[in-house]
Amino acid sequence: MEKQRIGLLTPFFQPIPAYAQPAAELGVDLVIVTPPRIDWQKQQVEALLFDGGNWIQQTVPLPRAYYNRFYGPKPKVVNRLELLVGRNKVFNHITRFDKLAVHQALDQSDLQDHLPKTYPYGHKRLLQLLAQGKQVILKLRTGQLGTGIYLIRKKGRKTYVHLGTSSPLASFSSAEELLAWLEAVADDAWLLQEFISLARLDGRPFDVRILVQKDGCGNWLATAALSRTALRYSYVTNLSHAILPASSVLSQVFPGLRLLPKLEALSLRAAAAAEQALGSLGEISVDFGLDQEGRIWIIELNGKPMKTLFRNLEAPELVNTVYAQPLRYALHLCSPGS
Repeated sequence: MEKQRIGLLTPFFQPIPAYAQPAAELGVDLVIVTPPRIDWQKQQVEALLFDGGNWIQQTVPLPRAYYNRFYGPKPKVVNRLELLVGRNKVFNHITRFDKLAVHQALDQSDLQDHLPKTYPYGHKRLLQLLAQGKQVILKLRTGQLGTGIYLIRKKGRKTYVHLGTSSPLASFSSAEELLAWLEAVADDAWLLQEFISLARLDGRPFDVRILVQKDGCGNWLATAALSRTALRYSYVTNLSHAILPASSVLSQVFPGLRLLPKLEALSLRAAAAAEQALGSLGEISVDFGLDQEGRIWIIELNGKPMKTLFRNLEAPELVNTVYAQPLRYALHLCSPGS
């Protein structure tokens, strides 16, 4: 019996080794599909094929399901492929999320109580928040891998701007000075979010990332969890000091509270709400912050999670599962009636 083929849709014509062992264990062929090598008339592709032992260059029929590995908005090739193989047979249509759009989608769900106040960037809103005594995060709506995240806070008559560290990047004596400086920094591609003072482990702020993936039956599962602790002088966990098992961090900081199951349940609801708003998804990660009282906040969702982070947990079986799950879901999409 011919093995099922799963397409990895990517701009790069090169192997993706992390998926090789899971593919071999599932008994499927991996097909690296790059748009320029597709022959639409013959419905075949010149591909890199992993057959369970080796990567070989070979022309094969187009697979029946695809895992989109492009980072960015929905690539045009997705629509064309789905005309051939069926609607939503290519998952993770969009992998670079607009954080404001995702926030607005979650705000329409039952997750409102877990969302920090978030707004489009605007001078009036920023000054309002500062006047209310709020500290404000200023960041790009589409993100830059944790860089370029400003913290703006007012103390006395001065307003301070930080960039990743507790030491101010700049200070201003008036709103006019602040806004003039921001003219060169931010525009409508940015957003404002109320700053959450995160709980700390050994004096370091930390967050929790839950990886949410669809399984071989098409159901969302919380597959893995980790915690990132910030550098001691930073309020940003993306530039992390350490990556640790979320369960151990939560039990140390909030002993007696069973927070991880709550985070996992919230991540499943967030994934479902995001998919309803954005289109076909098969995996995302959800970043949570917990404040000093243990209240849970959804900071952001990621459409192309860095699964390599889970290698830091030194749990080989977990890492194998993390990479196998998208293939299991793709295999499910290949089945008739899915």
